[in-house]
Amino acid sequence: MSIQMYSHFHKSFPFNFKSEWMFATYAGGQEPYKWMPPDDKGTYKNIGRPIQDFRRHYFKTSEDDFLRAMGQQASEYYLWKNASADFIGCTTYRRYLNFSDHQSSIIKASMSPTKESANYLSSGEQKNAALNLFETHDAITNYNTPLPCSVIDQYLQSQPKEYLELFLNGIVELMPDYRNQMDWWNQREASFETCYVMRKQLFKKYVSELFELLEYVWQNAKTTYPTTQTTSEPLPWRYPGFLGERFLPFFLHVNQIKVAKVPLIILE
Repeated sequence: MSIQMYSHFHKSFPFNFKSEWMFATYAGGQEPYKWMPPDDKGTYKNIGRPIQDFRRHYFKTSEDDFLRAMGQQASEYYLWKNASADFIGCTTYRRYLNFSDHQSSIIKASMSPTKESANYLSSGEQKNAALNLFETHDAITNYNTPLPCSVIDQYLQSQPKEYLELFLNGIVELMPDYRNQMDWWNQREASFETCYVMRKQLFKKYVSELFELLEYVWQNAKTTYPTTQTTSEPLPWRYPGFLGERFLPFFLHVNQIKVAKVPLIILE
């Protein structure tokens, strides 16, 4: 059984380029706005072409700004269109799942941002631990984080309100099977980091629904690339990633997916 997990990069950072199942990616554009790999320490896969399907919603912005706004979603979209592994997942360059510590009581931990840390977290041992979990589960992600308020209120503490309202309206309008599950957004815990791996067909369902909702937002928003800061978030155009971070745990919940929870490791 095979696993393919992409780690999305936008800057230079330690990585295990010899891993047989984790791969470094970046969203490179076309000339004259070509966004180059973060460094020359290893091979980065350029996954920037398929996401151009949505460039029309950002026609007033430069190509490199569009690709930065897409972030990890560019890697997820590429995997949806191209991956064939049995289990598919995605993360960003600093975030890992510790598959081999499934029984741990630790929710989240930090490790030094070194090549040794990256090597361990993307090793064959970790891959085998993930495959063992898939014998009895359909998806793997990190433990929930307790919140002092609802998922909605936690989002609004830093992000523009318009995009969340459109996203939630999109769920109700486009996904009738989810309408009776909207109370989830009022709960006080969730795993926000979009560090995960799933069975192939489940992954394809998740990403297809995510982009159906994002396109609903882009079609109805006043602007798709906001630059004026109205909250504590200095880069408001990053909202697609923040919406995706909330949709993943919602998707797993409403589809009653059998999920294995493991510690999240952040290299910092």
